[in-house]
Order: sequence, then structure tokens, then C-alpha cells
Amino acid sequence: MNKHHLLATVLLTTILLGGCGPRFYQDTVEDDNLVEVSYNAVDQMLTTLKQPLPRGSLVVINSLVNVDNLGQTLPFGRIVSDQITSALHQSGYRVMGMELPTEIFAKNDVGILELPEKTKEALNAVHANALVIGTYATGRKNVYVSLRIVDIATQNIVTSTDYSIPMGPDAKRMATIPESKD
Repeated sequence: MNKHHLLATVLLTTILLGGCGPRFYQDTVEDDNLVEVSYNAVDQMLTTLKQPLPRGSLVVINSLVNVDNLGQTLPFGRIVSDQITSALHQSGYRVMGMELPTEIFAKNDVGILELPEKTKEALNAVHANALVIGTYATGRKNVYVSLRIVDIATQNIVTSTDYSIPMGPDAKRMATIPESKD
């Protein structure tokens, strides 16, 4: 009987150590360089403009918002917006951050999305040429980002890009709602 227990123990140990048994560790995901990803996104948008946006133009940047709650921006949305601001500035644009209403576009009487008058007035008051807007969503393994540059005069999207970054520890911390301590 002792030989059977010893054989079973050796066999079980061999299976577990050999990787054939259940996993007791979590797959770790490493963060991408968020600064590099943001700068690459701006580079891509600037190379795919559908109409000219001359260097020196004033571009207003709104904080990226959580797609599940458009009234919410977390550190992830704010830092990506700041990085986009820096990348556009280094590309020769004048940039300005502006806290615009989170629902930037509203439907008019015939159901067409357009900038509300109050937002247009604020943008025209600073002589802005374009507006950068964006959303992000957290998945299980990635944060998904969608960015657009909108021409203020026509309200047309002149370029856009979508990308994802791995949900490493930094991205996870910045893109998730902290648990409240009650």
C-alpha cells in the first residue's frame, strides 16, 4: 500500500511540476509606453487628415471620457489628453485644453448631430480651428481608445484613429474606478 501512495505522489508531483496540472499563477500583462502610443496616434491622425489643418492652427483638446459614462474622465483619459496636447504642440500646432461639456455633440431638431450653440460660441471666442475629442473603454486585457479631430467650422471629422493598449498595472490603475472605502 505504501508503494502505491509513493507512486501516486511521485506521479502527481511530476504532472504538476511538468506544467500539465492546473495553473496557480496569473498571466502578467506589461504596460506599453503610453507616451509613445499617444504620440504615434497623433502622427497617424496628422498623416490622414481629410482636409488641411495648417501648422499654427489652434486646436482645442477635451479630456477623453469613459465610453460607459460620458460624464466621467479618469486619470487615463486626462493623461492621454495631455500627451496628445504635447504631441500636437511639438508638431507645430497651438493647443488649448478646454473643459467642454462631456456630451459635445447634440442632436438638432431633425436628428443630426452638431455642436451646441454654447460650445460653438466658446470655440469661436478663442478662434479655434479644430477640436480633439475621444473616448476610451476598458476591456479585460486592453484599454480601447478612439480619437477624432473635428473641424469646428464644418463640424466634420477630418481624421480619426483607434487603438488599444494592454491593461498592464499602470493602465489598469488609471482606467478603472477606484473602489470606495466605506
